[in-house]
Amino acid sequence: MNSRLGRAGRRLVTLAALVTFLFPLATMAAPAPAPPSASSAPLVVSVDVSGNAHVPSDRILSVVRTKVGQPFDEKTVREDIQAIFDLGYFADQVPPLIRQRPEGVAVTFRVVENPVIQRITFSGNDHVSSDTLLALMDTSVGQVLNTSTFHQDVLKINSYYDKIGYGGQLPSHVSALNISKDGVLSLSIREGLTVNHIKFTGMPLLSPDLLKKALVTKEGQPYSEDTRDKDFEALKKLYEKYDLSIGDFEAGIDPSSVNTDKGTADLIYSIHVAVVGAVQITGNTKTKDEVVRRQLRLRPGMIITQGLLHRDYDRLNNLGFFEKVELNAKPGPDPKKPWESTLDWNVKEQRTGTAQIGAGYSGGPNGQGLTGTLSYSENNINGTGNGASLRFENGARVSDASLQFTIPYLGHTAASQKYSLATTLFTQNLNNFYQVYGASTTQAVAPNPIVSTPSPGGAASGSTGSAGTIPVVLTPNSDLLSGVAANYANRSTGLSLNVGRRMTDYVTLSAGLNIQRLATSVDLPAPYFLAGTTTLLTAPLQTSSPFGTTTAGSTLGITASSIANTASGQAFNLHSVTLGIASDTRDDIFNPRRGSNLSLTQEVSAKGLGSQFSYTVTTFDGSKFFPMLKNSTLGFHALVGETTGAVPPSKLFVFSDQQLRGYSQVFYGTEALLLQSELRFPLSPDRSFNVAVFGDYGSLRIRGADPIVDTFGNIVVDYNKWLYHGDVGVGLRFDVKQLGFRSIRLDFARGKGTTHTSFGIGQSF
Repeated sequence: MNSRLGRAGRRLVTLAALVTFLFPLATMAAPAPAPPSASSAPLVVSVDVSGNAHVPSDRILSVVRTKVGQPFDEKTVREDIQAIFDLGYFADQVPPLIRQRPEGVAVTFRVVENPVIQRITFSGNDHVSSDTLLALMDTSVGQVLNTSTFHQDVLKINSYYDKIGYGGQLPSHVSALNISKDGVLSLSIREGLTVNHIKFTGMPLLSPDLLKKALVTKEGQPYSEDTRDKDFEALKKLYEKYDLSIGDFEAGIDPSSVNTDKGTADLIYSIHVAVVGAVQITGNTKTKDEVVRRQLRLRPGMIITQGLLHRDYDRLNNLGFFEKVELNAKPGPDPKKPWESTLDWNVKEQRTGTAQIGAGYSGGPNGQGLTGTLSYSENNINGTGNGASLRFENGARVSDASLQFTIPYLGHTAASQKYSLATTLFTQNLNNFYQVYGASTTQAVAPNPIVSTPSPGGAASGSTGSAGTIPVVLTPNSDLLSGVAANYANRSTGLSLNVGRRMTDYVTLSAGLNIQRLATSVDLPAPYFLAGTTTLLTAPLQTSSPFGTTTAGSTLGITASSIANTASGQAFNLHSVTLGIASDTRDDIFNPRRGSNLSLTQEVSAKGLGSQFSYTVTTFDGSKFFPMLKNSTLGFHALVGETTGAVPPSKLFVFSDQQLRGYSQVFYGTEALLLQSELRFPLSPDRSFNVAVFGDYGSLRIRGADPIVDTFGNIVVDYNKWLYHGDVGVGLRFDVKQLGFRSIRLDFARGKGTTHTSFGIGQSF
């Protein structure tokens, strides 16, 4: 058909010569006239059309300007021929027949109609259906092919392909067409250039083979903007899989590779991973920029990973200095490098200093009476990140004072900031009432000749009385003595110093020194006395010391070579060193959702350190957290501890209602095992109010302890064996941010044969 259209165009060029030739033939018998003027030109006596089978003559003649009764004009006839051809229905035209008539000239326009379309077919349209293409066309079956209409149809098809992403690749997406004699219009479609090779430029970081596998576009297939967009989404997911982000992405045909004959070209993907261009700190008015920046691991020039972004967020949040931490990623700073981002860490500071003055009263056999408290703490002194706290407490049964300093980063160099320092000065005088349990007479190696005379309230007054005759212990067993309580006094004064060394962002080594002077006394109402004794750190039966005059006796009332007897009231020197390693990957130290917190420590006390005790205490403490459901957290906690030598009572492993929440008793051991689990459900969007379902399982033993037996010699309890205790319960967790309290805890639990409600500040683990 293209050749036919070309012939028709060429015939238009020679049309004037043909008309000039034919007109003299019609008037050959007459002498050749002079060139006619407008007034002497013959009149047109008739105008008609021949050769049209389907296109009405009226439709054809409507575009003809040569009219009956007007002078014949050769130029007008040539324009009429073009106008008829422009109707689009004709594949060719025969020169018009111009015949001489007595009255003038008869003009007959002769045409060759295009075929009537019987069917329209498409080939090469792999991504766009034939029905869609037909819907775009005004050309339809049953009509004479109109080349003008068809030309507009081709433009619509091209426009549609451009719209769906195939633009700019080919001059026309209708690469060829043909209409057969029987009226079948066939269109060959070339949707886009076929990809010959896929190339990657920029800084893709990942290997080309890995990138090609992720692409929707494959070599040997057409390229389009639609597949390009799908490729971008596929590449984003691939980079996210490797904890990376795409900072800049461009795709397109390589113009130098286009082969129009074969319809092929190379495809270039320019990929740059996201890189830090600059880091900004905004919103901080007190905290120094240096304090914030030393927590950040993403620095200018580094590749951005989601893991490092989350880690930096967690590190800032865990400082406890900020009410809110937000990351705003902005373009820049170099507009010529769109893959670089400016990380703007916007913080909202919160109060870091807390002053408290208060009073309290707790009565009953285990109460502390009336107490007053005065304290001040600041964990971000002058915005440096250093902390200090001062605390005084005084009351009927308590007298405490402590001064603590913490420097989490020593110095300003990268080497010095790997170290931290913490030191505490303290003095403590604490009297507690403890429940008393019966002991067998075999535990009383010798009757205690000096006991305290009970006060009217049942507690010891500290004065001397008659010899005790009923042995008791402070470690729980089935023989709980109702109405009897022991006044357990702990006194200690000392200094602790700890130096930490960061090995990585998560792992820290530590070394500590502890120097203190301690004493313990236990007073009981007559006729009770603490059973048992040890051969270690024995003391006079009655001792005067700076702490006062107290009675002698074993610390817990049991015979065990693993516990040093400090219950005489005499003061002892306790010097020890501590070595430890810890790893903390929690996302939030106050209310974690994921990560772990693991530590292994060993404390050593020996005479070579100037101590009156020789022992070791080794403790493993670990917790692990898993995100569950939508916002919930499942946590597990394990504590394993053991000792060697004879430890003072202050170094025993103690499980109170903070560890075994279903029991009001206090359990002691020189070896310990504790397993806990909690499922925490947040009830508020900011996770400041939670409900927890939990279970605890603990076991302790006192190494080398003699068993408690009844009067018949039956063993009541053997503390040398592992004693197990379990509970289940439900609890509430809530924050009081206005007062600086995080995760206030109220737990309701049921243990073996008992229920208990416990209160605490901070998560149980």
